[in-house]
Order: sequence, then C-alpha cells, then structure tokens
Amino acid sequence: MYNIRRKLCLLAVLFFAAGIIVSKLTNRDIVNPASTAADGTTFFSVLAESGEKFVAHRGYSNYAPENSIPAFELAGRMGFWGIETDISETTDGQFVCMHDETLDRTTDGSGNVTDYSLEEINGFKIDFGSNLKITENLKIPTMGEYLAICAKYASVPVIEIKSIRNYDAFLNEIIASGLESRCVITGAINDVMEIRARNSRIPVMTIGYTPASYTDNLTDIAQIPDNRGILYNYPQVEKEAIDILHGQNIYCGVWSIDEDDVALKYLEYGADFIVTNEIPARLTSMVNENE
Repeated sequence: MYNIRRKLCLLAVLFFAAGIIVSKLTNRDIVNPASTAADGTTFFSVLAESGEKFVAHRGYSNYAPENSIPAFELAGRMGFWGIETDISETTDGQFVCMHDETLDRTTDGSGNVTDYSLEEINGFKIDFGSNLKITENLKIPTMGEYLAICAKYASVPVIEIKSIRNYDAFLNEIIASGLESRCVITGAINDVMEIRARNSRIPVMTIGYTPASYTDNLTDIAQIPDNRGILYNYPQVEKEAIDILHGQNIYCGVWSIDEDDVALKYLEYGADFIVTNEIPARLTSMVNENE
C-alpha cells in the first residue's frame, strides 16, 4: 500500500506544476466582529478574521478524490483557510463525509448513504475522482477524521449539513474536536436554525443557488439574529448585494470560483470567503508547514 505522505507529495507536485498566482490583499471593514454567546460572553466570529480566506471545495478535490482523506490532507498542506465537506448521518448515528445523497457516483456502493450503518459504509471504496491511481483503496471518511485533519493544519471546517437527525451529537463531536470557535456550518434554513438553537458560537449560513435572486435568502437568515450569513453561488451576487448584506451584519461567502480574475473581483467586492477547487489568486505564503 502506498505511503500516505508519498501520495500527498506527488499530489503537491501536480499542484505546483500548475503554477502559482499571487494576489493583492484588499483592505475592508470587518462585518459584525463581536457577537454575544448564550451565556452572555462576547466572542469574535471566525468569519470576522481579516485577510483573504479561501476554502477547499470538498477538500482539494481537483487533485484528490472529493471528500477523501487525501483531499483533506492536501488542502491542509496547501494552507487553505478552510476545508469544506458535506455530512450525512448513518443508521447507527455516526457522521460521514459524502456530498451526494447516494453512494453511486463516487463509490463502488449504491443506495442512500443514510440507509447504511458505519460498518457497512466502511465496506465501500471510493472509486471516482482525481488521481485515483495514487490514492487507491480509499474509504469514506468519518466527520471525526475530517475534523482531526482540520485541527492538525489549523484549517476552519466549513460543514454543509446534508442529512442528519441528531443535532446534539453532531455539535458535541465538533466541540470535542476543539474546533467550536473555528468552524462554520451551512445548509438549509431548518438545519441551521436547529444548530443556532443549540449553539451561538458557530456561525451558520444558508445556501443560495443560481438562478434565484440573492434576496430570496434574506428573509430566512434574518430569523437568526447574529453570527449568520449566506453562502451564495457567486453569479447571484455583485458588490451592491454584498454591501447590502454587510449593512445588515450578514456575512457573505461565495462558491465555487476557480478563475483568478473572478476571485480577485469578489475579494474586492468584500466577499467574506471564497470556496474554490483551484486556489485562484492564492498567496505565496499560503503553503502550510504546520504538521
């Protein structure tokens, strides 16, 4: 079996061969920097951090299979501010990283993820994605494995809830990982409201999809008074829309941008973070030496 470090080094070579593009830092006001927790203490949202914030979409999925341990590890090694994944709950109450509702597209299994136990999930192999030949015999990661990688590289977990039932267990696992203060949770409004009812420190974001107007999400997210935002498919929003959101203390992330000029434009607009498959306009200092 290939050594995981050797695999990641090979993947890193592929990345650097693609070229590194240096961007300009943009100065802008931080939106809603201070929030108040349920216990009355004041804290600063992770989304209020200054500087350019790039999030690896399903891990560094252009160079390793999406939502796999090598993709998460490579994203950490490359120095992404955040690593995004999707979470579903198994029949026995465990949490796994899988974008689709079903196993069919990315694994040798079939059927709904939520119809299997973790032991059964472990019997399937990831068989779709980038560089499979050097990342063979991959299993579907658990949320615990993903969180451990985020903690190792000081990357922010950006978690999209796909299908979970036990919100308390979900949050307890995040808290136990030590990442409660550096985590973002996204999903449908019902899911993020369940999270907010239990936790005020983790910022929550609804997700906006093209071609719906950016205003379609405002009524929903306004139900949450603080430390909230909207993660938009980027063609929906321009600078005026982001300014309006920031004026209401609503954070705005955008997905998924892979072109340098588009990334720079949205940084200048003031987007709070950019989800990407390619690290467009990345900083030369982004490579993470933290092991």
